[in-house]
Amino acid sequence: MEQFDFVLKDFVNWKMDNIEIIERFKHNQSYIYDRLEPVYAVLNHIYDAVVDDNEDNEEYQTIFQVGLNYLHAQFEVIRIYYEKLFNSDCALFETYTPLVGYLLFIADLRADLEEVDEDIDFTELNEVETLLENMIAERRDEFEYVANRLNKATHNIVKNLDFHYVGIVDIFVEIAENLNIELSTQKTIVLGQDI
Repeated sequence: MEQFDFVLKDFVNWKMDNIEIIERFKHNQSYIYDRLEPVYAVLNHIYDAVVDDNEDNEEYQTIFQVGLNYLHAQFEVIRIYYEKLFNSDCALFETYTPLVGYLLFIADLRADLEEVDEDIDFTELNEVETLLENMIAERRDEFEYVANRLNKATHNIVKNLDFHYVGIVDIFVEIAENLNIELSTQKTIVLGQDI
């Protein structure tokens, strides 16, 4: 439990550093908040269960560590775009959150697939990632075009694998359901199935 105490404190520190942005995204009903909410809600639930009700177990610890690592990685990317490229302008950032979401999806997919097979050719996916980064920087809004490119690249990678991709966000939606956590949005964001 002592090691897990450090993880719990890390979460508290993470929240203190990011709560203002998270609340702003939540208030503006941001796509980014919808994407992160299942993970964030599950972590808050487990934190309360462990700290307030002393309900510590190995499963909670594993879920919590995975979720916190995910939030750290995802939010680091989000903050760079939000604060640096969009000067913390929530309305302007929200216009391009689908593209940022696609970048987050690519990072998730690549990380998961590298665990399955180290020899996957990510060339097409890398091209889409570069296109997305350029589109965001140039404030281009060819959302349908890039979504189609991403769907094609994803399909071409996954079709040759005996692998059904389920993203971490979708896993946390399921965990939230199992823990009876009500999410503010009941729509499941399954980027891997149809962008």
